[in-house]
This record gives sequence, structure tokens and C-alpha cells, in this order.
Amino acid sequence: MNTPEAIASNVQANLHAIAGTFGARVGLKEVFSRLSLHTGLTAGQIKRLWYGEWHVIPAHVFLAVQKSYRKHMERAERQAEHQAAVYRALSQEWETQWGDTSSCGALPSADGEQAAHSAAQSPCGAGLNT
Repeated sequence: MNTPEAIASNVQANLHAIAGTFGARVGLKEVFSRLSLHTGLTAGQIKRLWYGEWHVIPAHVFLAVQKSYRKHMERAERQAEHQAAVYRALSQEWETQWGDTSSCGALPSADGEQAAHSAAQSPCGAGLNT
């Protein structure tokens, strides 16, 4: 069963999660203003929620924060999917252009990274300048 304190804590955590995307250099006044735009609540309501001044949160305030948080999470998911697609495309482009270079005489070093070899030492060819 959700207590009013648990709901207030959840709303506060959701606001903090949304505000986390604004950057570290944004002041609280700007954070309250941006959260106000995201949720449709007033800056004063956001400030009271931020500092946990409401022990019982009205339903319309709770629903506004929940709706904004869901939109925030959907946006974050789309951004993550886009970033993953970009990295997959770059990885595929790398594999297409360079192929598997692990069998070209590169020896693993003590920390597991591939050791760099000069073009003269490379058994795969004379290098890029040929």
C-alpha cells in the first residue's frame, strides 16, 4: 500500500531524475522553471515538491509529474536506441573497411590491448603508404 510519504518521495525522485538531464551547471531557479514547463505545474509547486514540503500531494499534481516522467523516460529510451544504432553503423563500417585485423601479427600486450606495429614489421602488407 502506498503511503502519502512514499508517494511524495517518488514524486521528488522523479523530478530529480528529469532535472538530471538539464546539466550540472544549471541553477535551481532555472531547474524549477524548466520542470514547470515540462510538467505544467507552477514553479512554486515544483519548488515545494523538490524540497518535500508537501506531505500529501494532490492527485492532479501527482499525475502531472508521472506523465512528465513517462515522457522523459520515453525520450531517453529513443535517444539510447539512436546512439546504439549509430554505434552499430560505425562498427559495421569499420568491419567493412578494415575487416578483422586481429590476425595481422598484432600481439596482445600484458594488459590485453593490441600492440602497435610499424608498417615494416606488419606481416599483412607494407602499410598505408604503398
